[in-house]
Amino acid sequence: MIKLIATGIWILVVTLGGVYAAVTFGNKGANPTAEVVHPPHFVQSETVTLPVVVDGKVSGYFILRASLQVDEDALKEVNVPVPTFLTDELYTLLVGDKLVDVKAADKFDVNGFKAKIKDGLNARLEKPLVKQVLIEQMDFISKEEIEARDPNKKPQQIVVNTDPPPPKATAAASSGH
Repeated sequence: MIKLIATGIWILVVTLGGVYAAVTFGNKGANPTAEVVHPPHFVQSETVTLPVVVDGKVSGYFILRASLQVDEDALKEVNVPVPTFLTDELYTLLVGDKLVDVKAADKFDVNGFKAKIKDGLNARLEKPLVKQVLIEQMDFISKEEIEARDPNKKPQQIVVNTDPPPPKATAAASSGH
């Protein structure tokens, strides 16, 4: 019985000594003045379906999902829901300005489209909030394809996703503020 108690005390002393040594000597190389690097902050949009109107009639729909890499400090100063502004900017560019010609989708300038979204949002919010735009999905499906309801027919991809997926939004980011 005494051997068991002595072994327990020995294990306790060795463990406490190891923890003390790790805490005392392990922190010597850390630079206390080093700046903490925060991971990028992303704001995700929902999947948006936008009509394509040709000659006053709907000819199809864009299916689009995008994310914004934003400046976290500037985001704290913005009192509006950023995903709503993103949806409105997408609607303005694709429906109002007709930026994409579906018949010539292979000539679509993805980087120019991203730059217009970034510049438009920064101008509307009057802050350099948006650092980068990530297009997660951008497809076109014609009205005929919808009416045919062919499950084997896939939507025409306007943008092949080359951007890495953004990390999942935190609770604060999902509220839009």
